[in-house]
Amino acid sequence: MSQSLNRKEANKRNRSQINRIVVVLAMLALLTAAFTFSVVRIQSGVSVYLGGLSVWSRAQVEAVRYSELYLQTGDIAHLKLAQKWLEIPIGDMNGRLALESDPISLERSREGFLQGLNHPDDISTMILMFRTMKNAPYMKEAIVAWRSSDDSLIALMELLPKIEKEWSKSPVDMGVLQSLGTQLVRLDEQLTRDAEAFRDRMSTASRTLVLILSVLTVVIFIVLFFISTYLILRLTKSLRHSELKFRKTFENAGMGIAQLDMDGQILEANEAFCKILKFDKKDIYNKSYEQLIKPEDSQQNSPHYKFVKDTRDSVNIESQIICGDGSVARAKINLSMFEQPALNSTQYICIVEDVSEQHRLSVELNRHARQDDLTGLINRRAFKNYLQESLNSAKNDGFVHCLCFVDLDRFKIVNDTSGHIAGDQILRQVAKRLAGKVRKNDILSRLGGDEFALILDNCEPERAVKIAESLRLALTEIPFIWQNKQFNIGCSIGLAPITSKTQNLEELLKAADLACHLAKEKGRDRVVLTYEGDQNVQARRVQYEWISRIRTALENKQFYLDVQKIVSTSARDKVRLEVLIRMLGDNGEAILPGDFLPAAERYGLAHLIDRWVISEVCHILSEHKEQWDTFHTCNINISGRSFDHHDFTEFTLKTLESHNIPGEKLCFEITETAAVSNLSDIYDFMEELRKVGCSFALDDFGTGLASFSYLKQIPVECLKIDGTFVKNMAQDEVDCAMVKAICDIGHALNKTLVAEFVQDQRSRVLLDAMGVEFVQGYFLHRPERFESVLDSL
Repeated sequence: MSQSLNRKEANKRNRSQINRIVVVLAMLALLTAAFTFSVVRIQSGVSVYLGGLSVWSRAQVEAVRYSELYLQTGDIAHLKLAQKWLEIPIGDMNGRLALESDPISLERSREGFLQGLNHPDDISTMILMFRTMKNAPYMKEAIVAWRSSDDSLIALMELLPKIEKEWSKSPVDMGVLQSLGTQLVRLDEQLTRDAEAFRDRMSTASRTLVLILSVLTVVIFIVLFFISTYLILRLTKSLRHSELKFRKTFENAGMGIAQLDMDGQILEANEAFCKILKFDKKDIYNKSYEQLIKPEDSQQNSPHYKFVKDTRDSVNIESQIICGDGSVARAKINLSMFEQPALNSTQYICIVEDVSEQHRLSVELNRHARQDDLTGLINRRAFKNYLQESLNSAKNDGFVHCLCFVDLDRFKIVNDTSGHIAGDQILRQVAKRLAGKVRKNDILSRLGGDEFALILDNCEPERAVKIAESLRLALTEIPFIWQNKQFNIGCSIGLAPITSKTQNLEELLKAADLACHLAKEKGRDRVVLTYEGDQNVQARRVQYEWISRIRTALENKQFYLDVQKIVSTSARDKVRLEVLIRMLGDNGEAILPGDFLPAAERYGLAHLIDRWVISEVCHILSEHKEQWDTFHTCNINISGRSFDHHDFTEFTLKTLESHNIPGEKLCFEITETAAVSNLSDIYDFMEELRKVGCSFALDDFGTGLASFSYLKQIPVECLKIDGTFVKNMAQDEVDCAMVKAICDIGHALNKTLVAEFVQDQRSRVLLDAMGVEFVQGYFLHRPERFESVLDSL
């Protein structure tokens, strides 16, 4: 073990050393290229400046010449030519000054050098040369000489207007012109001296730089030559060493390795290869790769090495190999092709790993992966595969099968009273009874928990119902025994036919699941068969679709809040606001709660919506504190299903506290039917929320008259008369009488009354006469966004 680790470490060090040598050689090559490039750029820069100096000198001479002609003749054309020529050295001066400014202005420098008639392609070189070499020996002196010409150029530029001014006088003062001519001569002499000084120093700088760079180039190339030679020798030595180590590794490797020629004949093999295939080394060389692979495992009757040759790639195969003693082993094989330039041929490396034991374990694990450990039945994954096969046979061959879902009805009692060990034993007994009732070709599975499923093969629906009834009776009529205790467990069974019209696997599973739910809702312990297009199934399917839409809306913030004003009939009390939830549709349309709340109530999502509404109301109110005094309360509707969750009261209290919302600003509306059916839980919720100042309203009052006897026990301040009585009360005497009766009960109990769905002025007048304190409806106020209403108060 220690020797193996040492070999690995040594191999790692050798590879690392070779990599370092290659990297250093590459870096040397890059360094050489960079240095050569720098030399060329510097020499090019010096040449550019010398070329620019030539243009500068000529422009200076011409500017002076035309200035003298203008001085002598007063010809304005000579003045313009003098100014034009003078712009060239002035531009060079401005280009240099832009580079010497703080901060540097590259754009002004480029404009100046372009004005100096320097070639556009050379300007970048001039700027780079100036910035990098301005303090270099000789170059610094040349720049000083260039800078000394600035005053003369400026003086010449200022002299021309003076000459122009004199020529514009009448009569012309020749004495002044003569004096200006003397100044012009002196400026010409000074500029000539500055140009010669700049030329001399730049030429000296050029010669010096060329000499220095030439010497450095020679030195660097000599150094690079010796370093490269040394590194190449080291690399050659490392490669030889690696080759020897590869040979040793090849012989001592734990995996089987063989070298094949282009026809698959074994040229060389290590000890491990011979051991795996159970061949002597002398015998293995008489074999070809094709002879070692079982024919049925050959890839499309073509040897694997030919496949590698055709694709010019490596291939990994798990195959059965024929051993020297006639036995068959399972092996992982890697084949890769490489070229032998010295032999001008193609060869292959074959690496073999014995995976016979791993394959056996994999088969065993796969069996466990398809089987339910508790009951021995196939599990959900395997069952879905069989179900897909049944669906395919129905679509392709016209067979009719049935999918059967079996859900135990009172199994929770077993776990709750006798523990999970008893529950597991009962599940085994259930599986045994069901297995004894199904036909030979039927497929029974435990999906998980107390759910079982069955594929009734080649079975018409009428026959499937009879079989399902026999299964139900098998579980219902004979009690289950555990430690001298009897348990009567029934089941609800849902059936869905598998026909050529069945859409897909997902729809089939939904149909059977929905049928099972219908069986439970109809009283449990029964069989329900559903067909394609069944109205009950379609209705439930729509509700199922709402489940995912509700979850998506909660996750993606696709809910928002409207509010509707609850208006006082006497105008003495502040307005109240009822919060109304909306969902945003795919096209941005508003979806009303009547579309999605029934599904939320049925499938346990209502409490999530209620929590979102409470959180959002508190959040919005916390951002509109200045409007708190403009309304009485915000009314929030609470689903009865929220009280099934023991932490709902705690959540509500914490939400109010975290947003610092006074309880007096919130009124929770609970429907009459929910209050009656959850009386104890709702009473506890009200007591806790009343402690922080919250109030309560009984919503849809009047729909459940049996609840009147509970009103004294429910601490509500407000009764909301159900809108079905209110909306037509102006036209329907019965509805009007019902509203009057409800008002009398409310007044007797000393409750505040609110009428919903007020549609017209006549209804409002009638309600006012009956003593209703608050009214609500589209006639009075159409719902608006919560924030907008708060801002308008």
